[in-house]
Amino acid sequence: MLPSFAANGFLPLGRYSVSFEEAEAMLVGAPEFQDSDTRQSLWDGLHAFLDPFFTLEDAYGDVMDGHTLIHRLWLGGSFVSAKTDPRNIDATLLIDVSAERAVRGRPGSKWLTTAFQSRDNMLRKFGVSPVRVGYQPVGHVFRPDRFTAEERTYFMERGVWDDWWQRCRLPGQTDRSPSRESAAPARGYLEVRL
Repeated sequence: MLPSFAANGFLPLGRYSVSFEEAEAMLVGAPEFQDSDTRQSLWDGLHAFLDPFFTLEDAYGDVMDGHTLIHRLWLGGSFVSAKTDPRNIDATLLIDVSAERAVRGRPGSKWLTTAFQSRDNMLRKFGVSPVRVGYQPVGHVFRPDRFTAEERTYFMERGVWDDWWQRCRLPGQTDRSPSRESAAPARGYLEVRL
């Protein structure tokens, strides 16, 4: 069952796992957004932003050992709220590092860098503000003493963005950066399965 927006206009606390189609139904096709001037075009921009990843997967699936480039897609910010006309889609892409390594250096793979090189460029072109987290499957999660540097970085970045998507800016806050005062979880976000 899809989550509903709470009285504050955001999802209840937590990370909600949904399919791409469920996310579209909830964030674009829902009756409360029928008068939106931005949601459909932003969603189309997200499609256009994701397409090069899928093209690379189709072209190089034989060398990716059954992995996909995008392990999961996290959506947060005003697009995942009751706001009728958000300005952009804030997205965290958990990129499977082993699939990425298998594709690097092959024709078309420059997108793996370009997609995250300038958030401003992606925002202008697609309406998407993307962040990359290098996904690492880690079996020994209760043994941090055994983490590689990449595994440590993965857990740190994953935790940072999980924390961020659950924060809200405080009323009257002029500084938009995270603060101790805004640290308490106040909203939920979506984890989209592709």
